Amino acid sequence: MTKRTKARAKPRAKTRMRHEIVEAVRGLHKIGAVSEGELTKTTLRMLGKDALPTVEAMSPAEIAGVRARSGISQAVLAAFLNVAVGTVSQWERGERHPTGAALKLLHVVRQNGIDVLR
Repeated sequence: MTKRTKARAKPRAKTRMRHEIVEAVRGLHKIGAVSEGELTKTTLRMLGKDALPTVEAMSPAEIAGVRARSGISQAVLAAFLNVAVGTVSQWERGERHPTGAALKLLHVVRQNGIDVLR
């Protein structure tokens, strides 16, 4: 096994180990050794960073399309996303790119419509 192969194998081993830990805790819950609160609490350490969904960048045309399909102005979209109107305009012209929570919310609106943010 080369160094590269070993490096790629580690995340799978961690994922498998996390899965086994979760199954063990579920078993402990069944016999009463772990409370309902402890069973349902999910932590990042438990899931691992690679378990979180990634959000792909959106092109200016995609951002404008999300807004157009929602039937709202740049000002309304800016208000929903809690950003400046100029920021939405810059996204749609490709001068800037949404990141973080704004990018995630744009994906949510694209998937579920603007009403989900009301």
